[in-house]
Amino acid sequence: MTSSLPDHAAGASGAGASGAPLPGDGGDLPVALILRDRPVAVFGAGPGAAAKLALLIAAGARPRVFADPADANGPCPDLRALPGMASAEIAPIDPTRLPRLQGMRLVVIAPELSASLAHAIAQAAHDAGVLVHAVDRPDLGDISLPAMVRRGPLTIAIHTGGRFPALASVLRQRLDALLPADLGARVRAAGAARAGIARLVTDPGARRSLWRQAAALILDRPAAPGLDAAALVDDVLTGLRGSATTCCGRVDLVGAGPGGPGMLTGDAARAIEAADVILYDALTDPAILELGRREARRIPVGKRCGAHAMRQPAISALMVRLAGDGLHVVRLKGGDPAIFGRLDEELAALDAAGIPAHVIPGVTAAAAAAAYLRRPLTLRGTARAVTLVAGHDAEGGLPDDLAALAATRGTIAIYMGRDRAGAIAAALIAGGRPAHEPAIAVEWAGRATARHVAATLADLPAALAGLDADGPVTILVGEALAATAMAGATAADDRRVA
Repeated sequence: MTSSLPDHAAGASGAGASGAPLPGDGGDLPVALILRDRPVAVFGAGPGAAAKLALLIAAGARPRVFADPADANGPCPDLRALPGMASAEIAPIDPTRLPRLQGMRLVVIAPELSASLAHAIAQAAHDAGVLVHAVDRPDLGDISLPAMVRRGPLTIAIHTGGRFPALASVLRQRLDALLPADLGARVRAAGAARAGIARLVTDPGARRSLWRQAAALILDRPAAPGLDAAALVDDVLTGLRGSATTCCGRVDLVGAGPGGPGMLTGDAARAIEAADVILYDALTDPAILELGRREARRIPVGKRCGAHAMRQPAISALMVRLAGDGLHVVRLKGGDPAIFGRLDEELAALDAAGIPAHVIPGVTAAAAAAAYLRRPLTLRGTARAVTLVAGHDAEGGLPDDLAALAATRGTIAIYMGRDRAGAIAAALIAGGRPAHEPAIAVEWAGRATARHVAATLADLPAALAGLDADGPVTILVGEALAATAMAGATAADDRRVA
């Protein structure tokens, strides 16, 4: 069930103190309303009432049903077929003398009642201090009943604020098909093991990390013949207990890719979801950070265009300190950690401190740029290799090996080369690359806002200047790009927005 904040709590416009919209677009706060052995009143005895009554009975409520005397058909068969309702007393509603509602946990008003009667019942319930759920009349109620997926003690509620209930129903069906049929039994088995794990793993950080890993494994592991839910959970926990009792914190060096959450690997997404602390680069898509737990700390440490949120030695020291405190740290790096990500320095610091570290690869910008362009980086008979090169050296100058790279066959992908495109192109041409060779610069590769310019290598600097790019740019050079690049070579200012 979902309870909505009243207007005086959130402001009638749904805005906070600053005037900005509150999260959730309307101030709804999802809560679980405990109804076991609690009295509820249901007004109406038609199909709408029967559908809600089924949910209330499943939640363990003690319902009292009141029928509308104007309904000549009486209680519908679906209602009478519900557990305990075959012979239950159903009193008529007297609009002039509504039943006493004090002490009720909830009042449900079915959609088949007239508007005047529904208003009168809602007012009586509010006067008695009772929550109201008015089906299809959200202006009268305090709560809504969401679409739900149940697996034993596990309940997943889907709520659209009354805006799109059909979508909630479709999502419920899809989730119901995805979740293991015995997931409820797995939840019960994990709950029964909590006390034992608490005795064995006394460090809170290590215990929290164990349960995070266990949750993913318990959810994903398929059922096996002869292995019931309790045995499956015990097998997962046994495999995790040893490392949890001996290990403090740990660090995952995670490739965030160049785009949004869709470009993350499954391992990367799971690490972010489980992290206690996320150290993220400046170019990380905010939607990826939203995958983290609500209570997880998010610390910006990235560097962009010479603007350093934190120097590399400080980042390494921070990882060591946080993991040393028993926390699960995710170092979220744009693209792939092993490609221009200073992975060596961070691993050296973690290894020296004895901190367990795991590297999770990510999609690199060159691959994302090629996918956006729908062109290969390698081409049989033309480009058998791909060379990845940074557009500057440690001191900010041109890389020393550009001339040697120019002599190789294949595609060259240049990272962080936007501001030095002219000098890079000149160095490649001086090293033997044809001036007319296809070249493409892609800004924000991997994102919906990606755009590019295509030209010859000689004309690329001028074309890139016309792009007026302020985001990260990946430059691709080579004959494998010919089919795309040469179509725009005659118009160096050609631009396409994805």
